[in-house]
Amino acid sequence: MVIDVHCHVGLSARRIRSDIPRFSFERDGAEGTPGFDSFLSPRLLARPAWYFVKRWLGIDPRLDRGDALDHRIEAVNEQHWSSMPSVDRLVLLAFDEYRADDGRVIGMAKRGQKRGSDIYASNSLVRFMCAERPDRYLFGASIHPYRPGACDMLSEVRAAGAVLNKWLPIHQNIRAEDPRTIAFLRRAGEIGMPMLIHYGGEMSLSRQHMEFEHPGPMLDVLRHLRRAGAMPPTIVAHVATPSFFWQSADGFHRLIETMLGEFSEAPLYADISALAAFGRTGWLARIAADRRVHRKLVWGSDYPIPVLTWPFWRKVSRSERRAIKAHVSWVEQDIRLKRALGFDECVFTQAAALLGVER
Repeated sequence: MVIDVHCHVGLSARRIRSDIPRFSFERDGAEGTPGFDSFLSPRLLARPAWYFVKRWLGIDPRLDRGDALDHRIEAVNEQHWSSMPSVDRLVLLAFDEYRADDGRVIGMAKRGQKRGSDIYASNSLVRFMCAERPDRYLFGASIHPYRPGACDMLSEVRAAGAVLNKWLPIHQNIRAEDPRTIAFLRRAGEIGMPMLIHYGGEMSLSRQHMEFEHPGPMLDVLRHLRRAGAMPPTIVAHVATPSFFWQSADGFHRLIETMLGEFSEAPLYADISALAAFGRTGWLARIAADRRVHRKLVWGSDYPIPVLTWPFWRKVSRSERRAIKAHVSWVEQDIRLKRALGFDECVFTQAAALLGVER
């Protein structure tokens, strides 16, 4: 079974739905911006990168936050998610709100605001989307560890079918060594909940806490939990690569060394999502060539991040690149490009066992 472990859900201003099952901690949707099941912040939509992503997706960049934009986003998502013959399932990701060190939630970020949430997608909404199409989607939860009662919330979403929990520490403000983070990871280990955690560079959302870019502290925490028999299966997104070649790659090297060394037989993996995007294509070619690490990798697209094929002209023939780009779905383009680059088939199939998914 081929599973995309990294696919985002994001609507610009979706109000809560009272007609769907709701988690006990999401009765009013977003805590910091009540009444919303999903939002994209004004700060995010003002970023140049999102202007171009909307253009590439065929979405009128003049559309403001609201129903018209959201209906268009849903139509585009359906187009990309329904025409992917090489893919069996997508893990659709919820995305929790930003929290300050003291646990206070900070809601939707306005333009120019220093701290806040750029994106939110409730667990309730994403679970509902997945329940409507269980043949296509898997529920990826997101619970911030600084939320009061976060461990109980994790158990609640796990019981409702969540196959993983997603964090983006440099945006959400999640310190690996914080006791609340460690307690959450320990609970995840106890109930067998895989974690998908983003380390390395970030280009789509605001980089609010770059002190959490390096995976080293998290690897130290996982090392401690492993010794205690409480380590959760963990996927480090994007192989902790930097956004650009001139930035430090120490986090990438540390992760590779750890996965192939002391964690060789432990459930520590990395996903290869977003590596066909601007700034990271060199890393994708390099990782594809290093066959030692393929057994520790799983595939993800990071949709709606666009897929570039032209940087691989030395690795993939012109005719094959044209055939890849002929597919409507960016998810399908992504998997076909990575297969053409020579990744072992286990990269595309081993997520099923890791997530505990059966046909």
